[in-house]
Amino acid sequence: MSTGTGTGTKVVVTNDGAKPLSTLLAEIKSIIQDDGYLDTELIDKINNAVSSIAGGVLMPDGSISPPLPDLIDYATVTTSTTQAYVSLPSDYQRNVFLVCDSSGYKINKPPGGDYYAYNLFLKSITDLRLTEAGSIYRVAVKGTKIFYQGIPTAATTLGLHFYRRPTNMTLDTDTPDGIPEHLQLRLIKHKVCADVFGEQLEDGQDNVGTSTKYHLNKYMEAMHELVNFIGIDAEPTYYGSDSYEDGGACD
Repeated sequence: MSTGTGTGTKVVVTNDGAKPLSTLLAEIKSIIQDDGYLDTELIDKINNAVSSIAGGVLMPDGSISPPLPDLIDYATVTTSTTQAYVSLPSDYQRNVFLVCDSSGYKINKPPGGDYYAYNLFLKSITDLRLTEAGSIYRVAVKGTKIFYQGIPTAATTLGLHFYRRPTNMTLDTDTPDGIPEHLQLRLIKHKVCADVFGEQLEDGQDNVGTSTKYHLNKYMEAMHELVNFIGIDAEPTYYGSDSYEDGGACD
């Protein structure tokens, strides 16, 4: 098995069926056949494709593709004693779906929403200046921060269940993080090729529009398979009470 730097084009086949970076790169180069693209540029596009898929793709029906199960993660953050928020873990990408206190007990979502319902969070707290001292009883995610009320007088720990960013590939033998093995090649190859041919179309090159549409269609076909393969991991949604919890999946 090769242990190169990710800049070669030789094909490496792993025993588990995963597609290493060298294979992805060679497949893409054989399609685009354009020496103007350096290996480093294509590797960036490959990693961007994986990150985009993991972060959620807008599907034709208006839904967002679900998180990749293998990217599920747990990490802790330490609260401030003076501010009502703290940064999310550095590898956070999407969908904080459970928050617990230092004893492992769940901290509920804002009534009527999920952890991203910041306006409902504001409606469910006592002091809208976000200065209420005391034990944390409510949390919400906004941007790259998690907000909370109250504010403990001593720093405390919050545990977060979420989906992390995929790890970039750099070595020839690195494989796409989080993407099911049987869809790795099709998803990444067609996504990158659609982007490359789309760039050429913008630059005014002839006869690339058909290639762009072809690879985009193939990419979306593979995305449909990915969505069906993963399924939707969500809790029921309840209506009609201020005490219910909407546990639906959310980005």
